[in-house]
Amino acid sequence: MNAELYAVLEPVHFLLEQVNDFVARKVVREVGCQLREGTSPERLQYRLTARLAKVMLSDIRDPGRWLLGVALPRWGCGLQDCEAGVIWRTGAACEICAEVVQDKTAARQREQRIAQGLCPEHGTRPGPSGRCGACELDDAMARPAPAVVVQQGVPDGPPRGSCGDCGVRILLTGRALEDGLCKLCREEAAALAADQGPAASGVTEAPVCSGPDGNASCGREPLPSRSVCARHRVQELAGAVA
Repeated sequence: MNAELYAVLEPVHFLLEQVNDFVARKVVREVGCQLREGTSPERLQYRLTARLAKVMLSDIRDPGRWLLGVALPRWGCGLQDCEAGVIWRTGAACEICAEVVQDKTAARQREQRIAQGLCPEHGTRPGPSGRCGACELDDAMARPAPAVVVQQGVPDGPPRGSCGDCGVRILLTGRALEDGLCKLCREEAAALAADQGPAASGVTEAPVCSGPDGNASCGREPLPSRSVCARHRVQELAGAVA
């Protein structure tokens, strides 16, 4: 056994002296394996010291079995730095181990409540339905409220529609049944028709040629300041010369 292993096992030397050579070699191999895996000598020595302090020496009936099964194994969760629920480097409580302890406590509490005939969740006496009042309240709060359907009422009175010109909503009654217009669009249409009426009746026709005798119009446009077209004006001039 080298000096490092001897120093690590210093707290339990008196127990190691009580085991045979085979068990002593197994203890030494276990310590060497943990050191190679990264466990510091100080941590191993602390573990042996702490666990020895929690047990009465008279209760250690088999020193070899206690060393290999109780003193040396690492207790804790899957974190390598967890030492029996404490993070070795910081000294803070391990959160994973704390959750495991809480889960185990809750499981034991549920088993006790079930054995006593109580609600496993709330510890109260179930009602006729087999569930306690707190469970029914939780279900009611978790259940979504039914959707309220709001029906839009149909307004009373004449039917409604849209103006055929501006699109505004109108009551389909009176003249709106005939032209489908609102009052404003109807008045604008009437005013526009009134403005266009006189202009349509006052349109003058374009002047046409009255013909050589003033009675036989040829339909051509007359010359300016004349009542005949250019052809008939030429005939007039030719007759005057003859």
